[in-house]
Amino acid sequence: MLWLALHLPWLPLEARGPFPPPADGSLPPPRAVIHQHRLCTVNAAARAQGLEPGMSTATALSLCPGLQQLQRDEAAEAGFVQLLALALSCYTPQVVLRPDAVLLEVSGSLRLFGGLPGLAARLRRSLQQVGAHVRIGMAPTAAAAWLLARVVAPGAKPGRARTLPAAHHLLDGLPLPPVLQSLALPPRLAELLQGIGCHTLADVRALPRTGLQRRGGAALQAALDRAYGDAPDPQVWFEPPLQFELACELVHRADDAAMLVFAAQRLVQPLAGWLSRQWLAAARCTLWLQHESSGRQARAPTPVRLAMGEPTRDAAQLLLLLRERLQRTELPAPVYGLRLQLDEAVALAGHEGRLALAAADGQLADTDPLAVSALVDRLSARLGPERVSRLQLQDDHRPERAMQAAPALQAARSQPRPAARPRSTAPSTTPSTATVPPVPTRPTWLLPQPLPLAEQGGRPVHGGPLVLRTRAERIESGWFDEALICRDYHVAEGRDHRLRWVFRERRQTADGEPASAWSSSWYLHGLFG
Repeated sequence: MLWLALHLPWLPLEARGPFPPPADGSLPPPRAVIHQHRLCTVNAAARAQGLEPGMSTATALSLCPGLQQLQRDEAAEAGFVQLLALALSCYTPQVVLRPDAVLLEVSGSLRLFGGLPGLAARLRRSLQQVGAHVRIGMAPTAAAAWLLARVVAPGAKPGRARTLPAAHHLLDGLPLPPVLQSLALPPRLAELLQGIGCHTLADVRALPRTGLQRRGGAALQAALDRAYGDAPDPQVWFEPPLQFELACELVHRADDAAMLVFAAQRLVQPLAGWLSRQWLAAARCTLWLQHESSGRQARAPTPVRLAMGEPTRDAAQLLLLLRERLQRTELPAPVYGLRLQLDEAVALAGHEGRLALAAADGQLADTDPLAVSALVDRLSARLGPERVSRLQLQDDHRPERAMQAAPALQAARSQPRPAARPRSTAPSTTPSTATVPPVPTRPTWLLPQPLPLAEQGGRPVHGGPLVLRTRAERIESGWFDEALICRDYHVAEGRDHRLRWVFRERRQTADGEPASAWSSSWYLHGLFG
């Protein structure tokens, strides 16, 4: 097993966020979380002015009159730890919560994310989106990883070890007082051990076990056995909620899209983690904007609804769509809170396969359907879903009625999802017997009305005489709705080497029935790309 312990040293402060960066690019103002009239946590700007945790509020204000004071909220801290656990659930389902840390068992995820460096890079991006600053310890046991992340000398990095002997070496060098404080052991035990010359965990492990237990060190001995791997250490796995709905309160009211997008990052990443944990993808979700009350009347929240043409659980894609929608949303009042709600989700076991499409030269070309769907979703979010259309095939042979424009999101949801193409693990040595689909002989660009063409030497003229490149394709349909057509279509090439779709139509008799003779008139009906 391999454990990563993400300790949150600034949890009381980060739980009261998110804090948007100043618009002018300056340093953030000094902030501190107050608990029982003393500083609990301070940010870098406050520390630069001489403020330290444990300092009284009066002393802090005398050193920094412009200090922003925030009262400690333990419920918000527990909620932020759970939020972080949801965000990191996309990397491993084996997540453990601690009051000030999140533990991940990642031995089964290393190969999936390209080893430890690839997983660490993804973790850093997720932590940045959520707004969490952590110290990461690594060890084969959960207790050791947590101690290595929590007990760090000033200016030093947390200990990280992949093997048990290396973890023993790092644990032996940990100073005893902060370890006892982390384990919440009584101060009397610390005085006793320091009185007999114990300064590190190596000194404690050198003591006789029975003598240490008789003197009140049984709890310490049990904790060290779990950390060093000498005793089992069962964990209680984090279970995500059955329904996703997450809210966050803004420290300062927001009145523009940039501030709302910055705050929404803290909600989108947990949604992506929840979806990955449940093997689902988001089809529709709503971001509710909570407004300040006007007088005695509370304003109704403003919904920002997202409907994805292709369900997704990619945090970057979801945040991009939210950014586009928020930039088009008019705020009736400043916003003081956000709430993200998942309205509809569909089963999605893994990434979709890549579809094989025929290129212009008749060869198979790979295109990513997820990229196309992401583009459609982004255009719909920016321009409005009613302004982005997609062609849908109709049950009609007449070219002008064979396709119909429909809203892209609605068309994508109504069409069946393509089956994923299996990925081969080894290159095949036998020649492929699959037939390459022929190049389609019908264009997707049709004129609103067929354009009559002149004729020269029995050939149609469009920028010069055209050369017919295909045999006639006869389309005769429409008898059932009194709009009968009977045409012979050809693919024709002009002097500019562009391809046209032209036809001749059979003459009509007096009663509307087609005659046996064909009209000499040619019509241009479509152009090939």
